Amino acid sequence: MKFVLHEVKLWFKKGDAEPKSYEFLPNKVNVVTGDATVGKTSFWSIIDYCLLSGKMNIANTIVEKVSWFGIRFSINDKEFSIARKSPVKSLVTSEVFFSEGKLPAIPNENRSISDLKQILDIEFGVTDDLKFPYGKEVGKSKIDLTYRHFLLFNSLTSDIITASKTYFDTKFYDIKDFDKDLNHIFDMVIGVNDLSNIKAKERIKYIDGQIKNIQKLNTKNADTESNFQRGIFGLVNKLKENRLLDYSNDVSSIDNALTVVEDAITVTNKAADTSKIFEEIDRLNKRRQEIRIQLSAIEKYRKEFDIYRRNLNKSADSLKPIEFLNKNLSDQLLDSYETKLFMESLETSLKEIQSNLSKTLAEPLKVSGDETEFKEELKDIDTRLTELNLINKNFQSEGAKFMVVGEVKYAREQLFKNRVMVSIDSSKLNKLSEERSDLENRIKDISEEKFVMRNSLNECIQRNYNKLNSLPDYKNAKTSFNESEMILQLHPNNQLFPLETVGSDSNYMFMHLCFYLGLHEHMIEVSQEHVPQFLFIDQPSKPYYSGDDENGGNNDKSKLLDAFSLLNDFIEYIKTEKKNSFQIFVVEHASEKYWIDNNLTNFHTVAKFINGNGLIPKEIYNA
Repeated sequence: MKFVLHEVKLWFKKGDAEPKSYEFLPNKVNVVTGDATVGKTSFWSIIDYCLLSGKMNIANTIVEKVSWFGIRFSINDKEFSIARKSPVKSLVTSEVFFSEGKLPAIPNENRSISDLKQILDIEFGVTDDLKFPYGKEVGKSKIDLTYRHFLLFNSLTSDIITASKTYFDTKFYDIKDFDKDLNHIFDMVIGVNDLSNIKAKERIKYIDGQIKNIQKLNTKNADTESNFQRGIFGLVNKLKENRLLDYSNDVSSIDNALTVVEDAITVTNKAADTSKIFEEIDRLNKRRQEIRIQLSAIEKYRKEFDIYRRNLNKSADSLKPIEFLNKNLSDQLLDSYETKLFMESLETSLKEIQSNLSKTLAEPLKVSGDETEFKEELKDIDTRLTELNLINKNFQSEGAKFMVVGEVKYAREQLFKNRVMVSIDSSKLNKLSEERSDLENRIKDISEEKFVMRNSLNECIQRNYNKLNSLPDYKNAKTSFNESEMILQLHPNNQLFPLETVGSDSNYMFMHLCFYLGLHEHMIEVSQEHVPQFLFIDQPSKPYYSGDDENGGNNDKSKLLDAFSLLNDFIEYIKTEKKNSFQIFVVEHASEKYWIDNNLTNFHTVAKFINGNGLIPKEIYNA
């Protein structure tokens, strides 16, 4: 990705201070040189801060003087400017200015951080097609890729330039899981985009988890059904053991077993009606007793009525002589008043008795009707009691067996209660299986592609390494980047295994330079669209710096010149051989005499921080 840094600009908190701009040229090794502790290293921190870092890496002595930081740059010949308000109490701010053009005279907030990040993602080629290789509905890959991931390959910081085991300063960028994802991102920048494979494998892992969950539910359902059937067959065996089912009865299927148990429970239900039978027997016995009392009363009444009728007849017979006396012997009776009254009274009584006897003496109809009804009801009661007593006798003889069936009934209810089957969407399982198969078919075998790209990378690194004169002990060594350890290794001539160590900080500095130059040369060859064609290098003179001696503060002028020549030649090679562009930004202790006196034509001095001047002009810094 073509990238040119044009300007770094500072606005100061001191009200009357003019902003300070530092301008950079394309296709040059742009150098800021000068004394120690004057703010050289902060240049990259400022650039990164304006590129919306979430971490404050700028020195506090600079932040205290600056109100806004700004950069102007081009991506693929399209100019952009970003300014960001200075951090407050070591915390980054969200106030940013953005323009597709020049930096303003005085910046003011006009964009949100999130909007600007989306713009930079697009310009760095981090599109939805890259983030969502299988569409948004499937989701992102596990690497939440942004443009900031690619800035890692643009900076060779002071913390790693002489390190033996670290080639990428992931700590500087403070991106989550950067170290874990580094191998995949590195493969991408060298031309092996395996994000679709990563997402496919990640999605397959997710699908496998979903299928496993469904299979667990299937297994749970199968276990539930197995326990249910085992329980039902156990109840069948219990019925056989208690002679409620003949042992010869072959119950081989679950349906047959359920039928047998249901039949036993039906008997249990009949057994449950025994109490109702007892209640009915008691009620009928009571009614029968009541009827018998009524019939006894009717019988007593009838007997008393017969006695009454017989007594009337006897009375009538005893009075008949009075009638004879009155008719035949009245003249012979005493003719007294009392006698006449007595005789008349007896005659009157006789006539009344004769009158009553002349009437038909019949018992009342109500008595006869009640007796008939009572006898019919009593007959029905006796019939029903006979039936109930027969049933009760049978129940009582089977009582123990009914208790067993009651236990069977309860056990059956519990089995059905525990037979809870989890609903399973079989169509979802089919869809997941189909998607998994499709993803497996989409996974590309990138082993050959990786082999080709790694060889190409190693060739580019080797081309730069071969230009060095400062590693005479390893002059004919072969360079090889070890992706498992993410370090550059040297293989001495005719040796199979790489060297464990290459000695001095100077050697490791050269190896870092060769790796980063070779990496960018390779990325240009494969038309890498995400990584800017730009490299910041923080003090390659670090292994040689000794203060202010006669060699400009460096105790090994030839090696430092070898490093500067390597950078100068790289710019020339990209311009002339590759017909492309590249920009390097170096901050250095070394004097500009190194590139001026040695005709390093691709070097450009941006600023010299000497005599008390630095990133912050001394009149502002000391104010």
